[in-house]
Amino acid sequence: IHFIGIGGIGMSGLAQIMKTMGFKVQGSDVNKNKNTDNCKKSGIKILIGHNKKNINKATIVVKSSAIKPNNVELVEFKKKNIPIYEDTPSIGVCDWVIIATKANANDQVIKLVRPLVDENTSILTLQNGMGNVENIARAFGEERVILGGLCFTCINRTTPNTIESILPGYVQFGQYGSIPSNKAVSLVDIFEQSGVKVSRAESLPEVLWRKLCWNVPFNGLSIVGGGITTDQILTDQHLRKRAGQLMNEIQAGAKSQGIIIEDRFLDKQFYLTEPMGAYKPSSLIDYLAGKPVEVEAIFGEALRRGQEKGVEMPELCNLYNELIELTSIR
Repeated sequence: IHFIGIGGIGMSGLAQIMKTMGFKVQGSDVNKNKNTDNCKKSGIKILIGHNKKNINKATIVVKSSAIKPNNVELVEFKKKNIPIYEDTPSIGVCDWVIIATKANANDQVIKLVRPLVDENTSILTLQNGMGNVENIARAFGEERVILGGLCFTCINRTTPNTIESILPGYVQFGQYGSIPSNKAVSLVDIFEQSGVKVSRAESLPEVLWRKLCWNVPFNGLSIVGGGITTDQILTDQHLRKRAGQLMNEIQAGAKSQGIIIEDRFLDKQFYLTEPMGAYKPSSLIDYLAGKPVEVEAIFGEALRRGQEKGVEMPELCNLYNELIELTSIR
């Protein structure tokens, strides 16, 4: 398999996964970077510069979206009628589909991935907030294996090819509607074998509620606080108190669903945040960049689920309304 533009963060990660699965993998890019170095350490042949001679014995091509139609390698592959996968219709039906978009793009995602799915396809969503697995189940049926992956990481993408990792963390996996099946376990094993630290959960809803204990207060307050970082939330007496109240309401919402979150877990969210320093949560980065914020998936869905069970969540309701107002007036 030849990757054109292997230096990109998505392409390099995919190349390493394919290498771990036993495929022969190589790739090219204009310049070396950390991503190409990591691929090389994984045993992937890296070719610097695009050249039709790079094709070698490749029988499958994966190209980055940044690659232009007149790329010399791409042109050569087309001449030889070698399969080139650049969009979902060209890829066709898959065993697994991995969704890693923002949750506010879910409507477009369903249309995008539909050519990849048949009755045997399983789906993994690596997205923030609630409602993502249900969205997939409504579109493709509840009988298939649908896996949710929650990324407990502290990272920022600073440029298109650079990710700043402050706390690498781990990915926790759970299956929609059941304990993880053999097929789900096999996929999680692939992530682990590729060097990703993983955790396996028997209850996906519990994992979702637990992650909201951090996501709701720190993502939300960073925006309504005026575009501030997590250290400023911790040092501001009013905002720190408000963060605690939001965590308590998430804890109550979870309890209404039969999920117990311990008080010590809430306390842990504060001292885990302290080493992050002046960290900008992902929602704040999106907000400052003028991009859509995942208001419904992270804040609105938890509020609705709690209120449906009769839980009073005044602080979350206020935060949700503030975010709706701020994100609608831009």
